[in-house]
Amino acid sequence: MKNDTVRGALVAAVHRREDFPKRLLPVVAFVGRSNVGKSSLLNRILGTKSARVGKTPGKTRGIYFYETDEGHWVADLPGAGFARASRAEKESWGVLADRLFGSGGVRLAVHLVDSAVPGAAADREIAEYLESLDVPLLTVATKWDRLKAAEKTRTRRRLEELHGEVWPVSAKTGEGIESLRREVRRRIREEEVQGT
Repeated sequence: MKNDTVRGALVAAVHRREDFPKRLLPVVAFVGRSNVGKSSLLNRILGTKSARVGKTPGKTRGIYFYETDEGHWVADLPGAGFARASRAEKESWGVLADRLFGSGGVRLAVHLVDSAVPGAAADREIAEYLESLDVPLLTVATKWDRLKAAEKTRTRRRLEELHGEVWPVSAKTGEGIESLRREVRRRIREEEVQGT
């Protein structure tokens, strides 16, 4: 049987509740503060340039689902925090996130935290939100390449105090990307086994 899926292909762009796909494959949701590097990491993991990236926070203005060609989709969610958007638009993003996480289709939330800002209040709020929904969580420290070697141990220790196990990565250099891919696959398989 031929597989017609294309890795990195946009499956759906959700800006309103009615934009959600009628049928969801299992979803790995990428969440985090604005400008934490969600889209850059997603592109690196998919090996494409599908997700929009930029230096200005708030490029992601809806929930974007991408094909992985591995039996699940990845979802790029708008960033929490300081994106330039109206209050109404930010509230609509919250409604969309609630709908996605309430669907039962999210098998794993990949929570991205900026390694240079380990104690951000928004990161704790995001983690608490996901934990309240009982969504399996994988915490990823982004922009790892920006830290000096001496800072990495201290930063990782601090992040693990706050979030438990943390996976440091760099979308720029590729550091930690393959380990993260393997861990996401392992967690998805684990969820499938537990769900049967």
